[in-house]
Amino acid sequence: MREIEFRRFSTEPRRPDERETWLQLLIDGVSFLDLVREAELPDALAEQKERNEEFPTEPAPLLAGDYANSTRLSAGHLLGEAPDRVPHGAEDDEYLLLGCACGIEECWALVAKIAADEDTVTWSGLRNTYRDWNYDAMGVLTFSRRQYERSLSAVFGS
Repeated sequence: MREIEFRRFSTEPRRPDERETWLQLLIDGVSFLDLVREAELPDALAEQKERNEEFPTEPAPLLAGDYANSTRLSAGHLLGEAPDRVPHGAEDDEYLLLGCACGIEECWALVAKIAADEDTVTWSGLRNTYRDWNYDAMGVLTFSRRQYERSLSAVFGS
């Protein structure tokens, strides 16, 4: 079983109404975003190479891991209850985990199926809503429900 940690961060606002918080996910002590970037890299490099050959005067960006930690995920969403929102291109049973680096989470999203039972919480079927990239290297992520809920409680409260 894997171990998960949720961390909440806030920006320093210029005005009180500008404060923004986001949630960082760590799997076995490693940033989930870094794990995703590593899994996406082979497909992203192949896509970049293909685009550079097709459009040599317009260098293609390397899109692996081009996400931002989410700003608006609830504990219920992360437990596979009703999703907070379903991004464009996601199925009804998929949950947003990472949103686009541009700030509009739904425009480039990483989603997964989240299932919880008495003992475990499982993330499976990881996918980008706009690219047919392979996430097999990450496998199915299974967590102890007790440890998962403790980490959620630490950032969301009881």
